[in-house]
This record gives sequence, C-alpha cells and structure tokens, in this order.
Amino acid sequence: MSISDTAMPPPGGDSGIRRRRQPRPQWPGGARCAVVLTFNLDAEMFWLRQHPSARHRPKTLSLGTYATTRGVPRLLDLLDAYGLPATWFVPEHTGLRHADAVRQVAAAGHEIAAAAPPVPGGTPTPDIRETWSRTADLLTTVTGARPTGLRAAPGPMGDGHTVLLDELGFGWSSSTHGDDRPHLLWSAGRPTPVVELPWQWEYADHPYFLFNGAPVAFPPAESRIAAYQDVLNDWKDSFDAYRDYGLCWVLALDPQSIGKPGRVLMLEELLDHVRAQGDVWFATGRHVAEHWRRAADPGTGSEGHPERVRAAWNEGV
Repeated sequence: MSISDTAMPPPGGDSGIRRRRQPRPQWPGGARCAVVLTFNLDAEMFWLRQHPSARHRPKTLSLGTYATTRGVPRLLDLLDAYGLPATWFVPEHTGLRHADAVRQVAAAGHEIAAAAPPVPGGTPTPDIRETWSRTADLLTTVTGARPTGLRAAPGPMGDGHTVLLDELGFGWSSSTHGDDRPHLLWSAGRPTPVVELPWQWEYADHPYFLFNGAPVAFPPAESRIAAYQDVLNDWKDSFDAYRDYGLCWVLALDPQSIGKPGRVLMLEELLDHVRAQGDVWFATGRHVAEHWRRAADPGTGSEGHPERVRAAWNEGV
C-alpha cells in the first residue's frame, strides 16, 4: 500500500469530502499522525547571525548561552519523564563551544542532526562544502554517531543545497515550508533520495517569545512576547487539525526560548494534550524520513507541488 491512501470518514458524521483530494498518509502502527519534536541548539550562534556587533555584546550572547546551561537540562528532564524522542539540530559553533551539552543530549538517546548555512546557488561553494563537512565530522566526534539530517540556517537556498545534501550522505532535511507532510527533494528535474520534513513558522517558538533590544534587535521591530495561554491554545488547535488530516507536525523550538521555566510548563501541557489522543507516532526526523523513503511514493507527483515549483524556479535562476 502507498503511504498515502484514501481515509475513511472519521466518527461523528464527517463526510470526509475534503480528504478525497488529499489522501491521508499511513503511519507506523496505525498511528493517525506523526509528531516530530525538533530543537535548534543554536546557542550564541543565533545572535551572531543577527548582527556583526553581537560578538562584542556579552549580554546579548548570554541569551544564547542560557540555552545550554538551563534550557537543555530542563527539556531533557521533560522528554525523559515522558519517554519521548527528539531531534536536536546543532551548528558547528555550538558543537565546539558546548560539546558537553551536545553529549548530554546524545547520551539521553536523542538524535543529533546538523545545522549549517544553506547553499544559495546551483553549485555549492568550497566554503559551504567545508563548513558542512566540518560540522558533520565534529558532531561525529562529539557524539559517536554521524548526523543523517540537516536543517539550513536562514538565507537563500538554491538547487545546489539538495545536491550537497545527497553528495555528503545526508538522508533527510528539515529546512523548507512548502508542505505539511514529508516529501522528496528535487534537483535537476527529478526527485532525489533526500527526504524533506517541512516545518512552519507558526509552530516555532521564536516568533512568539524571543526578544532582544537594539542594535541586535529581535524581532527587528521589537515589542512582541506572546501570552503563554494564547500560544498554547493555538498549538493545541493546530495539532488537532494535523491529527485530523493525518499529517506530520514538526515543532521547531529553541532551548533559549522554550527552555524558560514557564514555557517548559507550557510545553508539558501541550505534550499532555498530544499524548492523551493515544494514536500519535512520536518519532525523530531520521525515523520519519526512513519510513517515508521506504513506504512512500515521492509525494511530489503533481507539477504544482511546492517542491517542484521551488526546484523549477532554482533551475531558471
């Protein structure tokens, strides 16, 4: 059976008409949907990307350091209490400066994936190729396992990005936003073996909670820290919709945001809601990618699929 199959109407009289054009994916163990908890362990690197003066601003950098000293332990305790797997994306900078924190995450049984700059054009530059290789080698040394996934840092992403993923042996990526289920990445007019796990900004914590003043301002216009209950209700409703459609819900969190005491409790309440359904597959990015590659059609058969549009656009640039 293909990973996408027509769903039966759910209990309660729903005709299921909206699902006939978008069949429900099939998940292991008869699960109704997949949930992937991802954490971007950018630490100080997040702020160094924002503004060149950040390296001379220890108060700003301390926001990132908080991720490793306080956020990581709290989140590991929560995940351990619930027995849930997660995927942590680690850039080279964090692997070098906070190797102990990365080892702590890996020792808890979680997946360590790479975070690196995107390839902006059709051909990877030597600098980016070297950065990706160094990052993979470093994480292998720190954790004892070579990363199989990568999340691109903010920036333009060209066709060479997929080429380099495949070339360096990355089997999956979580960098784009064009779908709410996995799909294969395309390059040179055809699908590659690399599986993409799209994520959405609505299910990231930074847009709601991260703040810093000028000149290293975030958000650039400042003045935004959302009420916890509002975000919690939004995420609960969003998960319910993903479950209803049988999709793959990817949370993109950062310990320097979600790792604050009140927000960890908010995440705990969210996980209570998700776990209470009893039919959710919690999985790492690698496990979802392996399942999709093994059981799926490419998932990008339509010429209008966002991944094919992206690939075609890049070919014309």
